Amino acid sequence: MKKVKFTQIMTFGFILLVLFISSISVSANSDDWTRTSSAEGVSLEIKLVNSAEMDSEELLFEVYLSTHSGNLLDNNFEELITVRNDQGYLNNENINWEWERESSHHPIGLIKIKNATIDGQKFYSDKTEYLELEINGIREESHRFRWNINQNKKLLSYIPNAADGTVSVMDIDAEKVINTIEVGEEASHGIEITPDGRFLYTGDFQNGLIKIFDLSSNELIKTLEVNSTAHGIDMSPDGKYILVASGSESEVAVIDTAKQEIVKVIEEGIGDSPSHIDFDPVGKYAILTNLESDDVSVISIPDFEVTVRIPVGDGPNEGRVAPDGRYAYTANWESNSVSVIDLNKFVVVDEIEVGEGTHGIIVSPDSKKIWTANRKTNDVAIIDAETRQIERYIDAGEYANHLEFTPDGKKVVVTNARDNEAILIDTETYEVISRIQLGEEPHEISFLIK
Repeated sequence: MKKVKFTQIMTFGFILLVLFISSISVSANSDDWTRTSSAEGVSLEIKLVNSAEMDSEELLFEVYLSTHSGNLLDNNFEELITVRNDQGYLNNENINWEWERESSHHPIGLIKIKNATIDGQKFYSDKTEYLELEINGIREESHRFRWNINQNKKLLSYIPNAADGTVSVMDIDAEKVINTIEVGEEASHGIEITPDGRFLYTGDFQNGLIKIFDLSSNELIKTLEVNSTAHGIDMSPDGKYILVASGSESEVAVIDTAKQEIVKVIEEGIGDSPSHIDFDPVGKYAILTNLESDDVSVISIPDFEVTVRIPVGDGPNEGRVAPDGRYAYTANWESNSVSVIDLNKFVVVDEIEVGEGTHGIIVSPDSKKIWTANRKTNDVAIIDAETRQIERYIDAGEYANHLEFTPDGKKVVVTNARDNEAILIDTETYEVISRIQLGEEPHEISFLIK
């Protein structure tokens, strides 16, 4: 018998190892979107077919089922499926099951999920962190499948610093400022980023200039001049319009974001010192807080006419519409309160005493909590939206100014105008988890997943 040398054995073993690793790599790459599960004699293999199509109207999942006993066609799969992502659960009306092969032991199904819009954001988009699909009830067992989508993307916040005329770009996870954008003499208090993440709208407050930056290069590409100062800058849910509240004159400029031009200036029905703007969830109207006339102007869209003015508390600085569209809330700077507006009747139905200098306000994604930033007491108040009782106060920093939920709702960013910082609050523990230095006198917050 011919002897095999040790070196030949090693070489052959190395080749096998390389081939094995290669096969694993190919398998991993080809199966990135395939998941499997087995229980009670039933095996499932499910694949997200059109994972790369972020703008698709439907998500398609191909499901291969296998068993050696029983009839899998007896299951009503449409009723067994639930789908969720980091935004929450999708309504069952958006889920459809079709049979591609009707075999009792080895059928093939197709799950079609409508890429519905939830709170102004597509269920599946470049902002989605994960998808989770569960089929619960096959022989009383549950099969759960998860796809991590954009886990490696950064969540950035853009915060205008009024006093030094800059915008701080903050990496939320790294908890640090990674860039500073020069804007002008004094930065506008509002700021917005278009839904596609391409353009930043900020402003030079006193000079009445709206500045549009291309975020791929951070370069200024266009400047628009409004008739007065430029205070609040707020965008409709569909990203089609930017509304600019003057802050001094009784007018609001309307910018068409496709044209990047001012298409209308609203004057009739606008109160004194218009401050900030928010929109109903579907973008049919906007609410504008008028700081010095102590009321709110309701602006219809897309004709941009004031349909009603609603008296609220003293000095309403900012208003927010709850995501469920039932109520709007205003932070009343001078009466230290929150006015509750019934959006079916457009009347104030309650007034909640909060803290001194109630200035900023937000509503939780589930519409159950109201958060306010209180300048004079240097804290944040959390209010139960149903009972309208204050649940707790959280010490913030000097001159708590504005606040905003991160897109996943897990944190709240609060700007402190005199400490020149942003603080991050965990929405489960209510603990301040970080403090980040910004520019001078930071105001509102806008987010970008990049």
